[in-house]
Amino acid sequence: MELEELDNASEYNEGKYLTLQDSLISIVQQTLTDSTLSQADKKNVYSEASSLLGSYIGCVEDVERYFLQIEALYSKGLITAEQLDFFDSNMNIGRWR
Repeated sequence: MELEELDNASEYNEGKYLTLQDSLISIVQQTLTDSTLSQADKKNVYSEASSLLGSYIGCVEDVERYFLQIEALYSKGLITAEQLDFFDSNMNIGRWR
């Protein structure tokens, strides 16, 4: 529900966006550490959530906040270098590159 709400938001509300973006990070962290889920399920949730989160990153503060959290998942061995690169390439920061 949170993913859909963020994706379908018609107007910008910073507090709402931050809450929903934080929720995406929380969903990813919980999924990756859930021993009852298969690796395929974990990969799917990560891909969907990180793609959606990346598409809503549009300022340096977002990059500082969320890339570091995703990078920490890599440091803990919860995601692969390929998954980290996927998130990096899906951030909406093309104008800065």
